[in-house]
Amino acid sequence: MKDLVAISPLWVSALTGLVAMALDLLTGSGRKSFLAWVVAIGLSLSAALGLALWRDPVILSFPSLVAVLHLDFHGAFFGALVALFGALAALLAVPHLPEQGIDEGETDALLAFSAFGGQLLVVAVDLITLFLGLEVLSLSLYVLAASRRSSPFGAEAGLKYFLLGGVASGLLLLAAAFLYGATGSLDLRTILDRLLAGSGGTDPTLAALALVLILVALGFKVAAVPFHFWTPDVYQGSPPPVTGYMAGAVKAAAFAVLARLLLTLWEVPAVAALGSRDVLLWLGILSVVVGSVLGVVQDDARRILAWSSIVHAGYLLLGLWAVEPREGIGGLWTLNGSVPFYLLAYGIASLGAFGALGVFARGGHEDYRLARLAGLGRGHPAATFVLMASVLSLAGMPPLGGFLAKFRLFQHVVAVDSPWSIPAVVIAVLASVVSLYYYLRILKVLYFDEPSEETAGHASSPAAAFAMAATVVASLVLGIVPTPFLDAGRRAAQGTVLAAGASLERVAAVATPSPAPVSAPVRFGEGVVPPDARRPAPPVPVQVIRDAVGGYRPPEAPLDQERRRAPDGARLMEVFRSPKARP
Repeated sequence: MKDLVAISPLWVSALTGLVAMALDLLTGSGRKSFLAWVVAIGLSLSAALGLALWRDPVILSFPSLVAVLHLDFHGAFFGALVALFGALAALLAVPHLPEQGIDEGETDALLAFSAFGGQLLVVAVDLITLFLGLEVLSLSLYVLAASRRSSPFGAEAGLKYFLLGGVASGLLLLAAAFLYGATGSLDLRTILDRLLAGSGGTDPTLAALALVLILVALGFKVAAVPFHFWTPDVYQGSPPPVTGYMAGAVKAAAFAVLARLLLTLWEVPAVAALGSRDVLLWLGILSVVVGSVLGVVQDDARRILAWSSIVHAGYLLLGLWAVEPREGIGGLWTLNGSVPFYLLAYGIASLGAFGALGVFARGGHEDYRLARLAGLGRGHPAATFVLMASVLSLAGMPPLGGFLAKFRLFQHVVAVDSPWSIPAVVIAVLASVVSLYYYLRILKVLYFDEPSEETAGHASSPAAAFAMAATVVASLVLGIVPTPFLDAGRRAAQGTVLAAGASLERVAAVATPSPAPVSAPVRFGEGVVPPDARRPAPPVPVQVIRDAVGGYRPPEAPLDQERRRAPDGARLMEVFRSPKARP
């Protein structure tokens, strides 16, 4: 029962999808806007439960759950982002879907199931469970992307997203196979232990190849250059509320798992020595430059926001490159706290922008060329104000949350002891200036151009109005009162890297390094204390580090060495033969 309560955020999301599907079947045909409120309430409850129950690392007791889930504030924060973005998307879709001829309730159920997949993805530490979470998240979105059955753009969006998403999933599954071949385990914590211990049969080279496949697979999901080709067409063809959810929730979940996989495996010196961390830097710079330049020549608002999404993926990759030390544990590197905050601010702004575009769909029109948005600021002031606030937040203008998110992320990149840190920020700032042109172009069309005969209509509802107002208020709160959210983002980032067994022993071994010269470079994965903390640290016992990291095995029931080193299948059979067995 204790474990059932601990995983309640997951089953509440899944149950919300099942309830929405059952109510859809039981209420006949016609508009079913109440389902959006059912999904919004269910997903909001799931997010609240996660933040309440997973504030500290949760010690599970059921063996099957211990082996696949790691419940801590990292999972609570990113899981809450996915659930809340799903709740807002459900409300924003209420006026848009009927205008597109989508009157049934499958959209609400699919959003709930997709959110469940995203939440499972960010707490999974077993590679097969992680893959299943990614597939549940993605399969629902494939259907949602193609939900406008009468639109050729919708069919194209669904097909492209399905094909390239399938490629990404296949690469991730291949990476899991390589990691299993390299270590004989699918548990990320055990994989790290065995690679660090260098026990017989492990192959760091195969693990490094798996790392490359992970980066490529999740590069597709986050729309980073050169894995971005699907993004403009899918964003243009999908219903705008679904696109907003895709931009916010999928990026949040994908970056959470990308950071956990990469930074955890980079604890292995043989893997870190390949210099693969610098790939993040170059992918980030490439995404920022390409997205900014090609966004300038677009004349469809959704395609402009698609290229904007690619630019923001580049900023986030730079943030992922700018690792920082784990607090209180020298030699253990983790995600910096600006990345979770940036994902929060970006997701809210994206939902507000696409939600506002979604209400300009009266009569089923799917043309969002800038010419059709001309003069809407005078005829529909509320919706255009939401679009303006969201676009300015995406541009990084104060006092909105996007400004502070970008500022803090650039601060962390500049602080990296690398010759490329300052040039990377300079390039990112110049790209922001270029991006500002197409953001302001949207606002100029809305408020200063004369309306034409093709001007878009307006379709709204109380549910969408509430959701759009919530995005504006949230953007202002993030920009004016950011401290609680920055602290939450920092806590989530500190729990990114999994450290267990041999990795803890390694950290303890480097806890008292020789004082490094001031001019010596700080190299990732070598246990060198950063420039601002080069005082020799006192010896740190392994158990103290285990308590600080959170651990994944309860101290009162340690796993003996023979069972820990046994193959996963043997341990699983032992669990089923002996009900009293504990990990």
